[in-house]
Amino acid sequence: MNNRGFSLLEVLVAVTIIGIGFTVVFTGMSGSVRGLERVESNDRRVELARMKLAELDLVQRIRPGDSASGMFDDGTRWSVQVYPFIPPVQEGPRRNPSSVVRIALTLEWMGRNNVQRRELETYRYQVDDNRPGPSLQEQLRALE
Repeated sequence: MNNRGFSLLEVLVAVTIIGIGFTVVFTGMSGSVRGLERVESNDRRVELARMKLAELDLVQRIRPGDSASGMFDDGTRWSVQVYPFIPPVQEGPRRNPSSVVRIALTLEWMGRNNVQRRELETYRYQVDDNRPGPSLQEQLRALE
């Protein structure tokens, strides 16, 4: 019997160990790629939310109780709800027709298992003049 070289059993064991090693490495790499894709899509949604908030800055008047909704190109649904935060003072020595409203921007998208949701809030100071005007949805549509 010649002791030079490897037996078939030794080669099979070595190939099996290398195969298991590659499986572990490639599984870890694919998990990293999926994680990176989730981070990139989350960053994209943050940018879309920033764009929508910038559009809201261009709107002339936002009334409490107003709302708007729509969908981004990537399928993310957005909705804006406006709530009173600091109402105007109509009477008395400290009369002030200005108010502050709370604007809630909600994003919804389909995650891996169910609908994911993120809510952002901002506040806006404005002078109330009680003139009728277009709704928030109409004003946002006019900006497109």
